[in-house]
Amino acid sequence: MQLISNAFKDGQQIPIQYTKDGDNVSPPLRWSDVPERAQELVLLLENITPQTQEPFVHWLLYGISPELDGLPKGFKHKAEPEEPVALCQGKNAIGNVGYDGPLGTVGRTIRYRFTLCALDRPLDLPPGVDKETVAKKMPGHVLDEAQLIVVQERKG
Repeated sequence: MQLISNAFKDGQQIPIQYTKDGDNVSPPLRWSDVPERAQELVLLLENITPQTQEPFVHWLLYGISPELDGLPKGFKHKAEPEEPVALCQGKNAIGNVGYDGPLGTVGRTIRYRFTLCALDRPLDLPPGVDKETVAKKMPGHVLDEAQLIVVQERKG
């Protein structure tokens, strides 16, 4: 599978509009080459710096149809968005449902990872669950995975 954005490339700086210093809206994402056997997709955005700590969850989506090929910019902050697509959003690390963009440390480069997983069965989870709840249902059911890394270097 491949995961891309037309707003930035893998390894590049995330534009300020997708951070808490900007508009704090989710970026547009596209994916391709989803396995034919996939029955559900899961998307996760995590802060992976420093690597010594548990990643901080910024965004969790599940119940994504494998027929879908991406998400638009500014995806709604609802547990069960209906437009433009139906799916479920989970809680981020601060307890909110929906996208909560990066807010790095001044003078430090922070890495963030978007991960898309294709599953061979639906998770059948209600909206608003946390990463741990989703993760417990995934082992043995991930057909493929794609990642997109961005960085944020916050100016002082």
